[in-house]
Amino acid sequence: MTKKWLLAMILSMSSLSAGCSVWDGIRGCPDGEIDWADVIMINDIKYGSDIIQEQENTHPETGDSLGKVTYMLDGHACSSHKLKNDEATYVSAGTPVYEVKGYKPEFRVFADGRVFQVIDNPNAETLGDLADIQGKVTKISIRSDDDTLLGELDTEQTETFLKEYLALAYKGNIDPKNESDRNNRVFIYFQLEDGSTFHTIYLIDENIFGYGAYGNQKTKGIIEEIVKE
Repeated sequence: MTKKWLLAMILSMSSLSAGCSVWDGIRGCPDGEIDWADVIMINDIKYGSDIIQEQENTHPETGDSLGKVTYMLDGHACSSHKLKNDEATYVSAGTPVYEVKGYKPEFRVFADGRVFQVIDNPNAETLGDLADIQGKVTKISIRSDDDTLLGELDTEQTETFLKEYLALAYKGNIDPKNESDRNNRVFIYFQLEDGSTFHTIYLIDENIFGYGAYGNQKTKGIIEEIVKE
């Protein structure tokens, strides 16, 4: 092995350790135009930016920093890439991630001008562990797949539904049999005190919330009562 060849090898390995982008180029990634979901992963928790704010162009008050994004998938990763901690699909490397004041960081974080809300938390045991909405809900409404308002829960229904919903066991990833049946699903919207909403899909026949929990008879009965009116 010549000294020149050894030096070239050392320099090459140094370049690879400097960041993922060089290695991506060697692998031929990205391997095509990829339509990633807008997600970020921090401390094994996956968050998505699918959150509705009543007032546009407003940002929540942020708290402590939770770290920085170390790698952005868009423009770098292969389609087979599995999201890892401190990685994001559309948030640039080096972007700080913050807590959102008023909410547990397991529920919402803020990065790159957007609020990201939990999609999956492997440490959650109930939906109450997943969604930090206890004491923050002002209204619950039910909408059809085409966003038609089907009805709103009254005060008594809201109190009962919240108690039951937050106590449901979180399963993580339930594979529904009739996911494509748009007539079999509705969306549950929880209006929160800060003007934002938390919403989840509900499959009526299979009694599944958000692909992550099975409902009970009380939650199912309240939803069916509203939908049938």
